[in-house]
Amino acid sequence: MQAKIESIDAGAELLTVDWAGGGSDHYPWTWLRDHGEDEASLDPGTLQRRVDTFAIDPGLRGIDVQVAGNGEALTVAWSDNSPATTLSAARLAECAGRLPEEGTLSPDHPRLYWAAGSLPDPVPNVAFEAVRSGDSGLGAWLRNIHVYGFSVVTGVPATDEGTVELATRLAPAKQTIFGDFWRLSAELADHGDTAYSTQYLDPHTDSTYYHDAPGLQMFNCLEFDGKGGESVLVDAFAIARAMHEETPEHYETLSRVVVPGRYLEPGVHLRAERPPFRHDREGNLVQVTFNNYDRAPFLLPADEMAAFYAAYGEFHRRASDQDNWLKIPLRPGMTLIFDNWRCLHGRMGYVGKRVFYGCYHDRADYESRLRTVGAAA
Repeated sequence: MQAKIESIDAGAELLTVDWAGGGSDHYPWTWLRDHGEDEASLDPGTLQRRVDTFAIDPGLRGIDVQVAGNGEALTVAWSDNSPATTLSAARLAECAGRLPEEGTLSPDHPRLYWAAGSLPDPVPNVAFEAVRSGDSGLGAWLRNIHVYGFSVVTGVPATDEGTVELATRLAPAKQTIFGDFWRLSAELADHGDTAYSTQYLDPHTDSTYYHDAPGLQMFNCLEFDGKGGESVLVDAFAIARAMHEETPEHYETLSRVVVPGRYLEPGVHLRAERPPFRHDREGNLVQVTFNNYDRAPFLLPADEMAAFYAAYGEFHRRASDQDNWLKIPLRPGMTLIFDNWRCLHGRMGYVGKRVFYGCYHDRADYESRLRTVGAAA
């Protein structure tokens, strides 16, 4: 979609823009001065603002407004004789919500919400060689993660070095108390966490005790000799959408009640809190946080506590329903990466030996790569 200006109307307080495709929007004069895209307003190299926002006179008015470029831009001359400001129709339309906002994540590849039976067969995957050899393969990997919340990578060397090469193709690994890269096995006792065991793990998100929980988590299978141990994924956004439609009172509770998470071991005490369902300014769900293992003690008034337990239990019931599960038996040569803000992950109990090497990625780093490399068709 291309934005084109049909006509304008300059008023005392604001400028009205009528669009060629229908509709109109209103822009305050101070906003127009603050959002100029000409070189005096915006550095063309860094795209950082040059306008001194705090020096703009609140009484500033546009005294001459001209539509340019066949409706694709406008130029404003100002009452204080400051340099004229130019804005593109695209920027005006974007900020008014008529075009996707700058930085929208992969707008041409919308998310697909799933239960186990609705996924493609085979599950979304890319080849290691494709990811490492060019941006086409890397982009396909990123889009899988965005669309489905996860991706398998095949043909990955079952080594620490292979894991690092794959992970850093996306972005630097995120440093946490576990390090940048970490080994996961029941034979290790590096941390007091149930992940370092052979027992079944309920589906959950990681790092509820971090204010900036990792955006992605990656496991590369180095060794497997045993039975069981399948990785479990659940699309928590699909569950949340179902709750919004079927039990809206529970959805509202999980969007409102702030739940603390904690991690304790000698020399470490991490704590953070947020609602299980977190939304952006427009009300879109952006993060699910759910980990009953790491939930810290908290108390609400009795009626609110009852509402929380009912809503939290409803979410757990749906997350525990195996109709919502994807089970992936990871073997050497296979890597699983998933969106820790969207997908719950768990593990079936196992006997034998199972060794993973993995890492986290920061959310901002992942989104940056998705906007730049993953946005390509």
